[in-house]
Amino acid sequence: MNAQSGRAKPLPPDDRRAAILDAVIPLLLEKGMAITTAEMAAAAGIAEGTIFRVFPDKSTLLHAAIGATLNPEPIIAAIRTIDPTLSVEQQLVAVARLLTERYSKTNALIAMVRSMPHHEKTEKGHRIAEEAMTAVLDALTDLLERNRDGLAVEPFRAAILLRGLIFIHSHRLLNPDQRMTPEQLVSALCNGILTPEAR
Repeated sequence: MNAQSGRAKPLPPDDRRAAILDAVIPLLLEKGMAITTAEMAAAAGIAEGTIFRVFPDKSTLLHAAIGATLNPEPIIAAIRTIDPTLSVEQQLVAVARLLTERYSKTNALIAMVRSMPHHEKTEKGHRIAEEAMTAVLDALTDLLERNRDGLAVEPFRAAILLRGLIFIHSHRLLNPDQRMTPEQLVSALCNGILTPEAR
């Protein structure tokens, strides 16, 4: 705290940017493009002008929000903390919960960007998304590798299958009543759709 002004010490630019995004992303997911900069500022606990000093316009902020949400480091760290003493199925349910939330957020934010006038796909954006998905797939493969003895396929293949199921069921166009829970997805992957008698 600054003793003379009574104000909190200003955050470094990168920290201020991250703090704004942390506060604004949940509001973006709730309100979509109808969100105002006044609402963003209120959520972040800052003056509205501060938003414009960090992000010149809503489009820039939205792209930054996608970049922050795509950052694979938090999800990789969370996957690595899953208790290895749990059953393989329980570990995969924990993964499915994490990835369902991640994909739901990124799909919603990307849809907002695509709805903006004059939106164009960029090579950089595609590369960032691809690198993030690869990093998460590697972390998921590592988790399955430690359970290799219980798998009927290679850990990498099992990771691809699980990721694909979760990604599809997180798609914004899928009706809510058609979505499967993480437990149902993992059960279908691990046990298949046939009864033992039908196999």
